[in-house]
Amino acid sequence: MRLFLTGGTGFIGSHVLAAALAAGHQVLALRRSPASAPVIPLPRQPQWCEGDLHSLTASDLEGVDAVLHLASAGVSPKRVPWNELVQANVVGSLRLLERAAEAGVRRCVVAGTSHEYGKAALRFSPIPPDAPLEPLSAYGASKAAAFQLLRAFAIEQGLELFYGRVFTAYGEGQFAGNFWPSLRRAALAGEDFPMTSGRQVSDFIPVAAVASHLLEACTRDDISAGVPLVVNIGSGVATSLLAFAEREWSGFRATGRLLPARLPDRPDQIERYVPDLTGLRIPASPLT
Repeated sequence: MRLFLTGGTGFIGSHVLAAALAAGHQVLALRRSPASAPVIPLPRQPQWCEGDLHSLTASDLEGVDAVLHLASAGVSPKRVPWNELVQANVVGSLRLLERAAEAGVRRCVVAGTSHEYGKAALRFSPIPPDAPLEPLSAYGASKAAAFQLLRAFAIEQGLELFYGRVFTAYGEGQFAGNFWPSLRRAALAGEDFPMTSGRQVSDFIPVAAVASHLLEACTRDDISAGVPLVVNIGSGVATSLLAFAEREWSGFRATGRLLPARLPDRPDQIERYVPDLTGLRIPASPLT
């Protein structure tokens, strides 16, 4: 297949790019400049397209079989201004699908985030793909807004849209300030690792599994034109942060000590954030 990929220098995007190239796909990947590089090694280089979402034209997408949209601004714990979030995550995402439709691309695979659910997680366990979107962060709000626009646009234009909300992905190339890279650094350095109580429960999924899921969505045959398929992407296993930390700490053969409850829990944290992995199709018209 010929794929057009955004976010190929980011955490999840780098893994999707590597998997797509290893599978033998032709990949045209968007990056801001030649100085932008994936966070993990690639089996070979894709065809790079220099620019951003706002500079794309339909001609850039000619001959493409599927678009993989993984670029996103403001992924936790990075913070960016609201205006940048709207321009990148909302306006840029819609522009990409508009250019795809103009170029005759039928399949669009978009990575969403569990942060779109926000406060709804207090009322749903597990959280279904059709749960209300009640984000509690600027990043989650921008992604939820983008989803509503992309969903409506795909229905109107008859695009085959796969929208996957990723839960707690972890692995090589992740931002150093996130939990798993911090845990690994301490373990490999032989240091102790102070953390919160770790009682919060989530779904931790290796980033390679996320990449496989998104790449598979480019070819799956159960996505219909104008009927978006919305799913949660997770491992299917609910795990406390402490249990996850203990498992990884042991796997790293750490010589230091894991120190739970040495740091305070966030007062606003949601104790259980677990997905329902059942797929959801959004009909083009209301059911009667």
